[in-house]
Amino acid sequence: MKNLEKTTLTALICVLCAVVALPVLADDGPGSVSPSQEARERINALRANEFFYQSYGKEDPFKVLVSGDYEASPANDLVDMNSAHLVGVMWGQEDRFALVEDGEGFGYILRVGDRVRSGRVVSIRKNSLTARVTLYGITNKVVLKLEKLED
Repeated sequence: MKNLEKTTLTALICVLCAVVALPVLADDGPGSVSPSQEARERINALRANEFFYQSYGKEDPFKVLVSGDYEASPANDLVDMNSAHLVGVMWGQEDRFALVEDGEGFGYILRVGDRVRSGRVVSIRKNSLTARVTLYGITNKVVLKLEKLED
């Protein structure tokens, strides 16, 4: 008798689950579409509104603006810290720039990390620029101080 009750109870639970799940599995009617059909309809609607770029008589928007081959600047184009002097320092909230002039009168704008001949700029302060220069395996610290002009 107990087995019959268990079987009946199990059958009742199955029927109850089927009754609850039936509306979920049923079709929503003639106007319903599946998600894949809806996605296909959206894609087709987008394709119907295609845009065609009329390029006749216009310049190519993807044309390279700079012509010629890239040439890396040689090491002698870098500022030589031994013959340079500090002209000025500019700074803002995020960055500092040092204005340096070499022995030939050429000006350079340097930031921390920029390359100089045989080295790099290490720090820029309100009145000085410090660079670390390596010559023949020996590393030296070169400090350029801002000179005050006497009137």
